[in-house]
Amino acid sequence: MVRTFDEKDILFKTFAEITSLISSGKDNRIIFQSILDNVLGLLPSKKVYLILLDNHRIVKYTGTIYDQGKRVAVEDMPESAGIVNWLQREYEACKTQDNVFSLDLSILASEFLRDEDTCSTVISAPLLAKDSLFGIIIAINDTSRRRFTEDDIHLLAVMANQAAIAFENYVLYKKLEVESITDELTGVYNYRFLIRSIKLEMKRASRFKYPFSFLMIDVDNLKEYNDRNGHLSGSRALHDIAEVITQSCREIDLVAKYGGDEFALLLPQTGLEGSLRLGERMLAAIRRFKFDGVRPGLLTCSIGVAVYPDDAHTVETIIERADAALYLAKSRGKNSILSYSELNLANPS
Repeated sequence: MVRTFDEKDILFKTFAEITSLISSGKDNRIIFQSILDNVLGLLPSKKVYLILLDNHRIVKYTGTIYDQGKRVAVEDMPESAGIVNWLQREYEACKTQDNVFSLDLSILASEFLRDEDTCSTVISAPLLAKDSLFGIIIAINDTSRRRFTEDDIHLLAVMANQAAIAFENYVLYKKLEVESITDELTGVYNYRFLIRSIKLEMKRASRFKYPFSFLMIDVDNLKEYNDRNGHLSGSRALHDIAEVITQSCREIDLVAKYGGDEFALLLPQTGLEGSLRLGERMLAAIRRFKFDGVRPGLLTCSIGVAVYPDDAHTVETIIERADAALYLAKSRGKNSILSYSELNLANPS
């Protein structure tokens, strides 16, 4: 089918619109909804599906033609490792030397399509990025308009490619976002994110009148450990300690790398008693850990605790007071936890 100038103009405007959405970093749902809305307008389709595989999560976009116009709905599907694995296997098996994709839709039909859809002509195009398949667009023919042509298949493939570009951008953005707030060595949050989080928690705690605790954690004798075992072993030890700390915490707690061999821990809605219990449990877990698979007890930690609002009312002050308690815990022999309130008792003014 040879397209008229009007149709080419519509196609150009369509691609320009979607490209603009992608370039401006719009939410993927907006982009995918726009793609389906345009596919419904450009192809003789009564229904179009975009099935997205996002880290074993399945999201289905459904675009439908109604008497009143078009509608695009979005729903999260139940996790289905079988569908994810099957789609990837089918993709690998169906690639020819010419890189032609010829997907058998029987399994997808049983999982995603309605009975009335399975009696219609169906065309599909994969969402591909760097030789990985992460989704598919499926168009259901509306024979009352006309039958699908080769041009329609090509157009659907182009639309799938635009969806793939949008998803690639999303993956890249998420990767950069994670990298910007995490410490590369340990995988926990970095100093910048920690400070931002303390500020937010202080505002919440002030508004809702609840406490939170801030812990400074320092690795004891790490320099000697590095001298004895090498810096690579020391780096692995920091990574392992970060994991032990994280496993000792609740999901709402925030673990961060403060600097060098220091970690920080933000415990929302936790007073002094709760933070001391968690700190003791953490110290015991670190003492039991076999660094580099050797015997336990090679490294220990010291902890200083400050509590909002009892000990401090600003970000700078709560850090300073937790650090002061940490300094005294280390000077008293290390491998222990001390609170700022105890520091006050030990040094009365």
